[in-house]
Amino acid sequence: MFKAILGFFRRSGNMAAAGKRAAQAGAVKAAGTHSPGAQAEVTQNARDVEKALFFKSFPRPKIIALRASEVDHNAAKAYADKARRFFAHPVNLFNQNSVFYEESEASYIESIYGNEARESAISSETTPADEKLKTIDEEDRYYVGTLTRMRHTTNQNTGTYFLWLLTAAMIFGFAPFFAAFIDHARGSDVFAGLQIFTDQWVLLSLIGPLLGFGFAMFSYYVSYKNQQIRNTQNFNGYIETRLNRINTIRADALKEAANAEKEKSNEAEVLTSAVDWMLCYHWMIWRSFLNEQGIRNILFQIRRNTDLYKWGSFLILLVANAGFVAASFAFDLQWNEAMTIAAASTIWLTILPYFYIFHICADPASLVERKMYASEWARFHTSGIDKGLEDQIRRDKGEILHYRNRLKNENF
Repeated sequence: MFKAILGFFRRSGNMAAAGKRAAQAGAVKAAGTHSPGAQAEVTQNARDVEKALFFKSFPRPKIIALRASEVDHNAAKAYADKARRFFAHPVNLFNQNSVFYEESEASYIESIYGNEARESAISSETTPADEKLKTIDEEDRYYVGTLTRMRHTTNQNTGTYFLWLLTAAMIFGFAPFFAAFIDHARGSDVFAGLQIFTDQWVLLSLIGPLLGFGFAMFSYYVSYKNQQIRNTQNFNGYIETRLNRINTIRADALKEAANAEKEKSNEAEVLTSAVDWMLCYHWMIWRSFLNEQGIRNILFQIRRNTDLYKWGSFLILLVANAGFVAASFAFDLQWNEAMTIAAASTIWLTILPYFYIFHICADPASLVERKMYASEWARFHTSGIDKGLEDQIRRDKGEILHYRNRLKNENF
């Protein structure tokens, strides 16, 4: 059973490199022939000075997405074509391949955006003619790679702490005291005149638990916690910039659709321009929604895996405690001596870790969630989408009614 749990952990832990390849593959393809630095998440010669010992860093990714100032009618037409293909893209209701709902949800998002393993279902069927169209074709695929890398990095750091550092600190911290106690007990009566407190090796071995628990606390509060916070802040900055760009393009697209007849006089050109910009507007709405769905999805997986890692570390310590208790009775000790060291092992490897893991380190996932300042993002529900649509419809219908009433008055 435990082997199966570790195998499940390995899926989110050891695949961090695959997540990095996913993001970089999307970056390279989206960047096309951009400068070499634009093809990577950080510049090629950059040194990550924020990386902590034992834990992986998440440098802030490069934003491979168009700015509003770069979106002209040709770009709007490309976005409109993606909108048409998106609206015609079916939702897979059956034949789900995963037992986890969030993976089915992620599969739908990745079918639209693409990932390192497959093309987007709504990407252009023809080769993009220029760098701007290449970016439009691949910018969301890069976004999926960035989400994947953030999830893998976060989960790997959590798994490293709870499954390796914490368990090793507790086990190896207790082992010297256990060995010294057994050695002393086999040579003399531990409780005769409290001789154990005169044994220099036993006293010296008490440093082991102190160092072990101190290392566990230091690793969590100084190294792990700070690294997770820095990683999340870098991710938050990336998400905030990306959503702001999408929201600005959305607002500009609505204005262009409303003013199409002012920019052009030919009826066909006016209608084509208005339709392209309006579909671009709607695609920006759905991009904003899908982006938030992707973030929600990885946060759920991070929280779920964090709980699994915590329980996994506790199970490892339970197994270790069982080993120390069995060893206590395997040596030729008096019953009270064996019970004493077995009780010490249980307190150190079961009771103390329980309160530490589930109360002191009660919610490691919140380290990520609290540093994602979603209230400052241009989010789907705060973008005033309904007001924009209402204003557009009221303006168009108002003009229609104005000219209809004007014609009626002229006929009279």
